[in-house]
Amino acid sequence: MKTGKLLLIYAGLLMLLAIGATVAIQFPQWAMLALVCAAGQAILLLFGLAELGTHTPLVRFFAFGAGFWLVLMFTLSIADLLTRG
Repeated sequence: MKTGKLLLIYAGLLMLLAIGATVAIQFPQWAMLALVCAAGQAILLLFGLAELGTHTPLVRFFAFGAGFWLVLMFTLSIADLLTRG
């Protein structure tokens, strides 16, 4: 992978991190924007660094399956925390 592409991905990740952290700290009512920044970071990681767009469909299937299970586990954890007395 070329150094220029890596630096662009890194700069994009840092920019999204800065925006998400600033929004989360300064403007908590705009939490959805922080979540959009986090989703953008995940997309940059998956398609930029992991290069899932160039792999075989089987590799992509298992990568998205792992992502599905991560989302499911985080959802169950948050649901447990929110429903406890």
